[in-house]
Amino acid sequence: MKPWEAKPEWCESDLYFDFSQARQVIKLDDQVAAAGLTHLLKGGVDFVVEWDTQLWLLEIKDPESGAIPEQHREKQRQRFLADIVSQSLIERHLFPKLRDSLIFLGLEYGVVNKPLRYITLIGLSDLEPAQLAGLRDRLWRTEWVSGPRYSGWRKSFDVQAFNVDQWNRLMTKCPILRISQQ
Repeated sequence: MKPWEAKPEWCESDLYFDFSQARQVIKLDDQVAAAGLTHLLKGGVDFVVEWDTQLWLLEIKDPESGAIPEQHREKQRQRFLADIVSQSLIERHLFPKLRDSLIFLGLEYGVVNKPLRYITLIGLSDLEPAQLAGLRDRLWRTEWVSGPRYSGWRKSFDVQAFNVDQWNRLMTKCPILRISQQ
């Protein structure tokens, strides 16, 4: 049996995440929907992953997904790149998902006493590290994300952005497989 067949809850579209070393994994989008709150909240991040020493809020955007019909993939990719440039990716998707996930998690589960990382995985293979760093920096400067002026948050908090190749190079305890390429 293939790993994504054994653990379909660890998949997001065409990507399988090996969360086997995590303490807990929650598909937050599904929980927000099940709670009937999608009319009030933008939704949750795709995954909340608790490790021994950290809590990840993981949002996945995958315009190269093998689940997108081939004839639509390039158009989807171009639209996504335009959203990055115009900052609508941050304003309409990434920031609202972070805000609403923190609200839902805080009220439903309480605040975990661990460093928090908001990680955006962008499934575009040709994004350069500088482009991802720019995306991360723009998200960090959005509204209250960086914390109170002059001091930041007391809780350890960081924002990161990766593509699949970078993720697999840097996040070795949680590799990703693109199912359509297996």
